[in-house]
Amino acid sequence: MLTIEHIQRNSLNDIQFNQLYDIIIDAYARTEKEVWGENYIRISKADFQHHIDAEEIIIARIEEEIVGGIRVFQLGEGIWSFSLLGAARTASGKGVGRSLIQAAEGVAKAHGAEIMRIEVLRADNISVESKVILHNWYERLGYAFVKSVDVFEVYDDAEKWAKLVNPSIFDCYQKTI
Repeated sequence: MLTIEHIQRNSLNDIQFNQLYDIIIDAYARTEKEVWGENYIRISKADFQHHIDAEEIIIARIEEEIVGGIRVFQLGEGIWSFSLLGAARTASGKGVGRSLIQAAEGVAKAHGAEIMRIEVLRADNISVESKVILHNWYERLGYAFVKSVDVFEVYDDAEKWAKLVNPSIFDCYQKTI
């Protein structure tokens, strides 16, 4: 049975933290090779712990095993976002991602959000099957594609963007919740 839990500070032991962290790292390493290259580490353990401490992380479990996670956070007045969405390969096709996004939308709505915005990083001018699948999936979940923007319009971090292995852009999506 799939269960969703908005975790609180110190609610994961070291083994559970590492399981969740590994799921997130694996998900991004598989889907962003064309952007960052091989062996990409999406987030440091310290930064991930910071998001847990800020109570921004929601997890999914099947039985007692952690099988996915997502970060939910406020962007501005009435506008929220999510990131760090990942599901274990063993849970593929079991509704983990969809359930995590619905939970993130629920948290945002409970805090007065009207809009959920997300950005998906992708290599520019390179068709990547996982990004096409993701685009179609987000649209099925009610997210409308708004525009594509230069990476600097979202995060002004020249040091980070210098590490890209291909020119990349953010595809921006939005949903009224």
